[in-house]
Formats: sequence, structure tokens, C-alpha cells
Amino acid sequence: MMNGVRSSYYRSEYVNGSAVRKERELGNLQPKRDPRVNNEQRRRQLEEEHRRAKGLTMNAPHVAFLALVSVVCLVVCFSYLFVQSNITATRSSISQLKNDISTVQSQNNALNYSINSYVNVDHVYSVATKKLGMKQATDKQIFNYKASDRGYTLQYGEIPDK
Repeated sequence: MMNGVRSSYYRSEYVNGSAVRKERELGNLQPKRDPRVNNEQRRRQLEEEHRRAKGLTMNAPHVAFLALVSVVCLVVCFSYLFVQSNITATRSSISQLKNDISTVQSQNNALNYSINSYVNVDHVYSVATKKLGMKQATDKQIFNYKASDRGYTLQYGEIPDK
């Protein structure tokens, strides 16, 4: 080390001169320090740096665990995107089927209207009474019954004549 020149590897508060080591003049910026305090602080700093370095190191099981968690996260994300696309496709399909049902129902209603327009009720009545010998029912011949909840009625015998 040359006189008065500081090396990047050696740090000191003293300046080496030709005769006696002199303390550097720092002015009022830094108070004089007790060397024992500096040693204690330096020991604490070294311990803290050691703890930080030890905490930042990653060993093989830690890296494997992080890789596994990353893979699981990616699988879950891709699964979610796949399910989301299936839901979107299903909604689109349902919408298309609803449109198809609406089209078929309107065609069915139009066809039903055209069929009903060809049916002549007077012609049906004349054929039933004249050709088939049917008669109009009287009020005494009409029997009311209570409908069941099942939607149909079972008949166990003949309907009586009155």
C-alpha cells in the first residue's frame, strides 16, 4: 500500500505516513469510536450476514418442493382453463339448441293452425250423427269424477247406464 492511498482490500481510519500513523481528520462528521465497540458491532454484523446467507441458500429438497408446487399450480391453471372452455362451449351449444327448439315450435304451431283450419266442425257433427248413428249426450248422461294426481284413470268395470 502506498503512503496516503487507500487499497480496496484494506480499510482503516488511519493514514500511513513516513514516520507515525496519524488518525484521519474527519472533522465533526463522525465521533471517535471505541475499538471494543467496533469489534462487537463487527461481530454482530458478521453473524447477521451469516444468518442472511444461510437463509437465502436453497438446498435440493427445497428446490424440488418449489418445482413440484409450480407444476401443480400450472396443472390447476390449465385444468381451470379447460373446464372454462368446456363451459363456454356447452353454453353455446345450449343457446343453439334453444334456437332450434324455438324454430321447431313455431313450425309446429303453424302446421297445427293449418290442420285446424281444414277441419270443419259441422262436417264432423253430421258424419257422427248421420253415418255413425251417434247422438248428442244429455245432461243426465254426463258423470263428473274427481281426477287423480297421477294424470290417468283406471277403469275396473263398465260404465253404468242410467
